[in-house]
Amino acid sequence: MHKENHHPARTAGAVGLFTVACGGATYAVYQMLHWPFGAGPWAVILFLGALTAVLLLWQERALVLDPKGFMMRFMTGLVVKLLAGLAAVAAILVLLPRGQGLRLSLTFAALYLAFLAFSTVRLSRLSRNPGSP
Repeated sequence: MHKENHHPARTAGAVGLFTVACGGATYAVYQMLHWPFGAGPWAVILFLGALTAVLLLWQERALVLDPKGFMMRFMTGLVVKLLAGLAAVAAILVLLPRGQGLRLSLTFAALYLAFLAFSTVRLSRLSRNPGSP
């Protein structure tokens, strides 16, 4: 990725749009299953959206400043996201009642995979096509 093609606002916008789409999809699934949609699912969506945005901005910056070091940032980002996800699921299961904790943990797992796929596809595309934003 060339320096002139690196636009942090585009990255933030893409993550924001994906976060809104995930929020809408999660809300629809909760409504379909007649589950209450409250602060828990919103917290999961916003946590994963913010974590993904921060990591993508950091990783995409490496494509501009240090293309050879990009792979190290990519792998570090995967580990950070995994550890943060494990900590969040553990906290959910310990702090919430069993039924609510299990439902929120399953929601977290599904959204974690969606955000992981989004960031991996985006970084893969950007690393293969250095001229595209």
